[in-house]
Amino acid sequence: MGYEYNLFVSEIETAILILSSDNRLIIEKIKKLISIHGYKSTEAGTVIINDEYFDIQDNVLKKNETNLRIRTTNNESIKITLKQDKEKNEEYFDRIEMEKSWSHLFYEELLNKLEVISDQFQYSRNKYDDDPKKTFCNLGLKTILEKETKRSIINALNGTTSQLEFEFAFDDVTVFAKSKNSIGFLELEIESKSKGNQAKINQFVKDIIKDDVFRQWSYNKLETGLAAIHLYEKNELEEVKDYDKDHILTRRGLGKIESYLNNLESNIHS
Repeated sequence: MGYEYNLFVSEIETAILILSSDNRLIIEKIKKLISIHGYKSTEAGTVIINDEYFDIQDNVLKKNETNLRIRTTNNESIKITLKQDKEKNEEYFDRIEMEKSWSHLFYEELLNKLEVISDQFQYSRNKYDDDPKKTFCNLGLKTILEKETKRSIINALNGTTSQLEFEFAFDDVTVFAKSKNSIGFLELEIESKSKGNQAKINQFVKDIIKDDVFRQWSYNKLETGLAAIHLYEKNELEEVKDYDKDHILTRRGLGKIESYLNNLESNIHS
């Protein structure tokens, strides 16, 4: 999750799109790169992650570079996560993250953060329910995206101390449209597990994207997923050309999504 930052955690990570469905090939490429950089690699298994993202009217959280989600891992562990951007560049995202199990105490902490973003969350101390989704409904939060991820993890350990330095996550991501049809993409997420690894992440990214099965990506999964669903539901993505028989986005489809997101960003800053 990163390293301590007051009541929250500062998370340093990067995202790179994968343009090959050969999972074993990708894993071997990354293991080789980890070794070249002087780290030891260990495979840490696979998990299934289901995420539901929430926002209020007019996407106020998103406009304030804030993501709120409920995450269920392997149909058992449930965590509530609030993320806010601190810094974003071509190589990595630096975000403040608050992620905990649901409780009344955590609800109070979450409200303290949300009240700063919108007056809608003022005077909401009495809206807590043991079910987080019911609480979010009481607060006027609506589901904006549902996502399922099959995540395979490789850890990069310090060659001398065996301390965990980086987590490489291979994510097979599926997002769901209102019609329950799906669209998917493959992503490599690299997360620093130690403070001060920004320069190393930059170097990992530069080395990885030299291989044409990887594509540098400047947007997080929520942004990518929302854009994919928007274009899919507008019939602006063509079957075969923009997504394959498994509904995984192709290079052309990803190019359309990147253009759409770039235009959105330009309009915001114009």
